[in-house]
Amino acid sequence: MKQGRETIDAFAGEVLQLIRRLRPVLEGSPTSWPDGRGRLAATISRDLVKAVQALDVAVEELYFQVENLEAVHQALEIERRSYQELFEGGPDGYLVTGPEGMILRANRRVGELFACAADDLVGELIPALVHPDYRDSLQAALGAFELRDWDAEWIGQAVSADGSPFALAMTAAVVRHPDGSVYRVRWSLRDISRRPAAD
Repeated sequence: MKQGRETIDAFAGEVLQLIRRLRPVLEGSPTSWPDGRGRLAATISRDLVKAVQALDVAVEELYFQVENLEAVHQALEIERRSYQELFEGGPDGYLVTGPEGMILRANRRVGELFACAADDLVGELIPALVHPDYRDSLQAALGAFELRDWDAEWIGQAVSADGSPFALAMTAAVVRHPDGSVYRVRWSLRDISRRPAAD
């Protein structure tokens, strides 16, 4: 937003310089000039005054729009930080993938589940997180998301970076483009190895 304000300030400065340069012409008496040039100069002067006034109004409107954009930007930044805190501080592991299953974001808890840094998972395909025997099942679930409008759970076996196996439950929520195609998939991951057995 700072650059926008600087651009408007520069434009406003040019308008003020134009007004200063026109003032001597406007304060003179061009009608006394020979060969009818005075009338032409007077007409041009009036037109220039109108143009400068319009420019002045435009500069004020630009200032107003920049102030509104700054307010919207600040509100969005607050929302982004709030979302980031929820994403990072949640009790479960959270991932965001593209429609093809490539990991775009991962929180700290996912890194803890797989005994690695969360950033190391970015760029991986989500089936790579699970045991090879379960990858086809997860890949099939990914393909089915095109047809679903509700959250879906997948349960299988995973292996952390240190080789420790664990039972993994993954819940997926699909975020769609306006045309209905998959934009992102939000995943919640939980280690259910110690989940109490149902009565």
